[in-house]
Parts: sequence; C-alpha cells; structure tokens
Amino acid sequence: MAVKDKKEERIDARLTAEAKQQIDQAAALQGRSTSDFIVQAALKEASQVIEQQRIIRLTVEESVALAELMTSKPKVNKASVAAMRRHKEIFSS
Repeated sequence: MAVKDKKEERIDARLTAEAKQQIDQAAALQGRSTSDFIVQAALKEASQVIEQQRIIRLTVEESVALAELMTSKPKVNKASVAAMRRHKEIFSS
C-alpha cells in the first residue's frame, strides 16, 4: 500500500464571494474538491513562473553577440595561459 504525502502545510486566502463561487463551480465541474482545485491550479501556475524564469531572453543584438563569442577563437591572455599550465600539471601526471 502506497504511503501518501502527509499534508501538514496550510495556506489561507481572502477572496470575494464571486471569486469563491466561481472557483467552487469550476471544482465541481471537474468533480474535485475546492481545496484540490486551488492547489492544482496554484501548482500549475507556480511551475510556469519557475520555468519562465529559467529561460534566458536575449534581444537580436545580444543573440548575435553571443553567437559571435561562441564561434570565435578565445583570446589568449595571462590568465588563460596560467590556467592551461595548471591544467597540464594536474592532468599530465
């Protein structure tokens, strides 16, 4: 028998009578409790918000600049030379 997640957390919200009635009606149409309907709707919205924040949005100019950086040869400087030396020392032994 599967153990269900124990529901210990609670969220309280104030809303208008019209909003409550609409949520109750929608939940009833889906054959779900109002609480389950609200939790699932909130989780869906939360997932979308989190996913949107993970997407990097660039302008056309920024996209072109990024592509040029990614396709061009890296510039050699003192830090990159030192890093390559350390890499060779660590991985050549």
